[in-house]
Amino acid sequence: MDADGGSMYKALIVDDEKIEREGIKFLIETMGLNLTTAEAENGVKALDYLQAHEVDILFTDIRMPFMDGLALASQAKKLNPKLKVIIVSAFGEFEYAKQAIQIHVIHYLLKPVEVAEFLEVVTQVVTLCDEDREQREQTLKLQQVNEMGNRYVQQSSAESPRKVIGEVIKVIHRDYGQDISLDSLAEKACLSPSYLSHLFKKETGASLVKYITCYRLDKAGELLRSTNKKISDISNEVGYTNFAYFCSIFKNYYGKTPAKYREGDPA
Repeated sequence: MDADGGSMYKALIVDDEKIEREGIKFLIETMGLNLTTAEAENGVKALDYLQAHEVDILFTDIRMPFMDGLALASQAKKLNPKLKVIIVSAFGEFEYAKQAIQIHVIHYLLKPVEVAEFLEVVTQVVTLCDEDREQREQTLKLQQVNEMGNRYVQQSSAESPRKVIGEVIKVIHRDYGQDISLDSLAEKACLSPSYLSHLFKKETGASLVKYITCYRLDKAGELLRSTNKKISDISNEVGYTNFAYFCSIFKNYYGKTPAKYREGDPA
């Protein structure tokens, strides 16, 4: 927007008669309206200007060489759907008014323009511009908040993978006797299983599944040496409901059966 400090709105005045353009500009300036102005003498030049500049309000005549005002308004609205269009014409035929409604013209003023009506119409349009600006600012604020949140998440993910893995390890140490798995841990960490697996291996050097197994078997070894609990009960306590499977992986891990390990047998 060609506006100092973001407070002024930009109006483009389009008419093939210079005196008409000057008249509208004079009214805007003498009434102290919140507008800066630019001019174009026909629709083609106006469209060129609109493609290169941000404009909030378009004042246009209808009958002009090269491109009439209704065609200009239609093209201008495609460039900027929020553009407010005010037709200022000596022609008040119904067909013109009907076409103006179809392309969402805000107001249709007849020449010669009545000062009071002009002031009323432009004040209404400036109010609409204020509402649009407020909406844009609110949208921008929301976007900025979202971007800040996304940056925070990205930075947190980049800077504290150890914290994430630390929390996962705490869950394993607390819940090792329950039915924990890669999927259940990933769900708690709000990560995909594949990403958690990758992150865990990167931070610890071991696969997550292997870590769970090793921790459970370490606990099983402690219980075998420090208690008189049944081996089958210890199996359940460390998270293995299938006793035969527990005995098999225990032997693979320690090189001896649970019973031999309890006895302190070297082999």
